[in-house]
Amino acid sequence: MKRVSEKGIMKINRHVFAALVEETLQAAEGKAFAASEKGKLLSSIGGGTPAAGEISDHLFVTEADGVLYLEWYIIMSFGASIKQTTKVMLDYAEQELRQMFPHMGGCVRIRIVGVKSRLIAERNIEVERQWNKA
Repeated sequence: MKRVSEKGIMKINRHVFAALVEETLQAAEGKAFAASEKGKLLSSIGGGTPAAGEISDHLFVTEADGVLYLEWYIIMSFGASIKQTTKVMLDYAEQELRQMFPHMGGCVRIRIVGVKSRLIAERNIEVERQWNKA
């Protein structure tokens, strides 16, 4: 993906978006965890939060007709409110993407592929937010 400014053209790779996803997970305060599209919980060595490199393998970033699309997968913690947790995550992602790409509209989609208690129960829930360019 490229960003054009008065200073020139800047190429933005997937790790920038993965770092954004990592920050949205931190904003969720332990109620959401990075996952693969098949529902596997992602973690770093030692069981901590996965690094941006691992997250980048499991997110999708595209651009079409002046709209940026960002999609990633999570597993929710049992008992956490899906509505409240995803709102926090979507608010954070939208705010950051609007600052990064003010000339573009956007669509952020979070796919909840499981709920974690002692085991992970499979789910298939999609939460999405769209906005027009500023």
